[in-house]
Amino acid sequence: MIKRIIAAAALTLAATSLTSGAMAAEGGSVDAKTGGAAERVGTAAVSPTVSPAAEKTFHRGGGLQNYNCPSSRLCVDVWDPTQDTYKVFQFYKCQTHSLRAFYSTYTPEIENDQTSGTVTRFKNSSGTTIKTSTAKHGERGINWDPVYYIDVC
Repeated sequence: MIKRIIAAAALTLAATSLTSGAMAAEGGSVDAKTGGAAERVGTAAVSPTVSPAAEKTFHRGGGLQNYNCPSSRLCVDVWDPTQDTYKVFQFYKCQTHSLRAFYSTYTPEIENDQTSGTVTRFKNSSGTTIKTSTAKHGERGINWDPVYYIDVC
């Protein structure tokens, strides 16, 4: 009798674990408008990355706000839910970078301090330019949702 109770309890626990795992695998959403209060529902958080790697990457509480992007650089920030803060990417080399896990926060996310007149292109999944940034300009917002690539220079 006790063996049956233990077996039933074990089955119940296993079924609960499977159901929880299935819910986590279904994915979730991000309410990026709230910045730090945004929570991913049902999935593990993923840190934003670029490939090839940026010249410099670091975390900063205010992102690009009150940050001076170094001369001849393009700086972008994006919310990093794994660190509960902004991740800043600093680009120098002229090349195309693919983006992963970039979510919009609707706050200043681009600062273009490259050589005056240099154009950076932001491209969608098919490689079509959907936004440009001509240096030099201060902080500006961008909706990262349709952006898959940054073509620096």
